[in-house]
Amino acid sequence: MKENELVAIRNVQAYLEAIGKSHKWVCQRANIFEEHFLKFLNGEGHTEEVVTKISKLFRINDSSYFYSIDIKLPRNLEQLEMNSFQNLQSTNFHVTDSQELQETMRILDDVINMINILKTAKEIG
Repeated sequence: MKENELVAIRNVQAYLEAIGKSHKWVCQRANIFEEHFLKFLNGEGHTEEVVTKISKLFRINDSSYFYSIDIKLPRNLEQLEMNSFQNLQSTNFHVTDSQELQETMRILDDVINMINILKTAKEIG
């Protein structure tokens, strides 16, 4: 078996795990016989055909996506929720002190005014 086939198998498994889809789900939607899919996972059978069908199922236009060593996997729902929760926490932390917020806004206003003055000065001369 070729190295790129091993990479493709590993990446397909990681992709399915990341998005939370089962092998059975993929086989049904991509019109792949489950026996062929299992052979693919074991490094037997037609790797390119299975990868093409899976790419088509998930609307991946890059034909080399699953063959790439440094594949960027989609984030799963838990990661998205955790990231969203962390952003909410950091926002709440900074907004709780209204005096600090007002000072920050004043500084931001001053910076914007300085940028406008420099822009005008540059245009003049």
